[in-house]
Order: sequence, then C-alpha cells, then structure tokens
Amino acid sequence: MMSSAFVGREVPSPLLRYGRIVSAARRLVLPMLVVCAFAPVRVSLAAEDDAKNLLARMYASVGSLDYQGSFIYARNSRIDTLRIFHAGGEGAERERLLSTSGARNEIVRSGDSITLMQQDSPAVILPNPGGARLLPLVPETRGERFDTYYRVEVGGDDRVAGYRARVVDIVPRDGWRYGYRLWLEDSTGMPLRSAVVDARKRPLEQFMFVALELGAKPRESDLAPAAAADTTAPPVETPLEGGPRWRLVDPPPGYRFLRVQRSPQDVAHGEHLTYSDGLANVSIYVEPHDGAATVPPDRFTARGVLGICVHDTDAWRVTVLGDVPRATAERMALSVRASVPTAGR
Repeated sequence: MMSSAFVGREVPSPLLRYGRIVSAARRLVLPMLVVCAFAPVRVSLAAEDDAKNLLARMYASVGSLDYQGSFIYARNSRIDTLRIFHAGGEGAERERLLSTSGARNEIVRSGDSITLMQQDSPAVILPNPGGARLLPLVPETRGERFDTYYRVEVGGDDRVAGYRARVVDIVPRDGWRYGYRLWLEDSTGMPLRSAVVDARKRPLEQFMFVALELGAKPRESDLAPAAAADTTAPPVETPLEGGPRWRLVDPPPGYRFLRVQRSPQDVAHGEHLTYSDGLANVSIYVEPHDGAATVPPDRFTARGVLGICVHDTDAWRVTVLGDVPRATAERMALSVRASVPTAGR
C-alpha cells in the first residue's frame, strides 16, 4: 500500500490507498477517518440493464473527462479534505491529488508511473502498469464473473456538489464480499460520491465531492508537483518463476488465484499471492516466522474497508490484506498450505 516513506505518518486515506501499488507496504496502513451517515435517497426498482449502462458510462467518463474539484474522504475516525485535477484522454491521462487538510501531501500520476510526495520527505516514484487512477472507491465491475457474485440496482435520484445524481447499488450475493453505493452524475456518469457498505448497508469508507467543475481542463501548473524534491524509487516485487509454493486449499466462494510475486527482500520461500473475485482483490503474504516470538497466534484488524488478518504457525507467518469482510480474510489465512516442500524451515 505505501512506501517506507509513509511509516508512522498521518497520510490522508486516498493518498495512502494509492501507495498500495507497492504491495508489500500494505502492512503500513494507518487508521483514518470518520464514517459519514448516508443522506436519505428515494429508492425505486429499475432494470438491472439500466444500472449496468450507468456503470459503463461511469468508466468512460472517469478516464476521458477533464475535471477538477474538492472532496471529503471518510474512514474510521477522521475526515480529510483533498483536491483533484484530472486531464482526460485516451492514453494521455494525467492527474494530481493533494491534501488540503493536515500535512501537505500529494500524488502526481503521469503515464505508467505515480509519484508520491509527503511533507519533509523525499518523493517516491512507483510503477503503475495497471493504470490505477487517483479518484478513490471506483469499483471494477467489468469482469466476466461479476454477475455471479454481485447484482446491480438503480437506487433513485439525489444531488451531490450541485449536480443531479443517479444512485446505483452494487449488492453482493453472499456475505464473503462488500457492496458499494455510487452516486453518478446524470448526464456523464461521473462518480460524485462512492461508499463501500457492509451487509447491513452501513458505510465503511466513502468519498464525496463538495465542489466539482466538469469539463474544466486543468492548467499545466495544476498537474505538476508543487515543488521539486529529491526522489527515490523503492525496490518492487518481481514475478516468481515456476508457480507458487503456497496455495489456498479452501478459498471463499468466487476468489481465484491471480498471480504470485517475490518480495524485494527475496526472503527464502516468502511469497505474495493475489486472489480476486473480479472486484475485490486480496493480498496474501507468506514469510518465515520465528516461532519463539511471544505474539498472539491469530489477529484481525479493520482499517475502514481494509481487513488485515495475521495467522502464525511455528515456522510461518501468513498476513492477509484486502477490502473484504473479516470472515473472508480469516478463512483465507487459515487455508494457506504449502504446495511444494519448503526445505530449511
């Protein structure tokens, strides 16, 4: 999630989320943000096809539109305010996200890299081969397995940042994943507000624009870092040749293996596995562990929507991190088994 430059620092949550591109640093997540109550909306039944059309417009608009605005981000016991500038275009997106409360921090995205800048620290340059955008909590629902584990509904109309919005609910079909509520601008589909909700429809983490200019192309100075700074590029994980040495023998329904990588430290037999249901991604780290350490055998922590589960055995430590419910993270942690002999442990 974050680079080492963010250890022990209070980083606004959207900035923190994009540090997750360096996957090993997901363990450094900091508690944030108060959960805001939902404003009431008028609920109506609508065809699922209508909701899917709204989602398709959302994906098109969030990458192609020029826009700039300010939003609040709520998570745990804190609310942060941030400002975003976005220049759209096929293959030419640029954007910048900066905090406007607390310490000055910012992220600049250009091409296939992201630069994170924190007050009084060197800038950190991270690879972004997947093209992750800086606007938070925009779910990916275009996968082929999405309909198996989620359904979508139009929830009515509302108003956000002065714009008329259509409300779309992404509803999980079981308890192994979270849902979303999205407020999409009526004419463009631009996400104006988004919340991740639990099984009781309670918001766990959310953002909401409070001021937004759609179609306003940012100036060059808006997209550039505020000041030149020393930069560093931390080591990144590398693909593991020959397949994973570890696997899940009993994953929750719908979660499939995506890839395996080795940590930059190249720990013997240590691996980072990624599983996904097509929307929610889960990282599983397996590392050698000193069984003599006096630590609880199993621990779970929630940071807004992020669940962190640690399971220790005599020789290995399993750490599961993902935007998933506690039961999902714990089932994964307890399902890890060696798929090949782990000599030397």
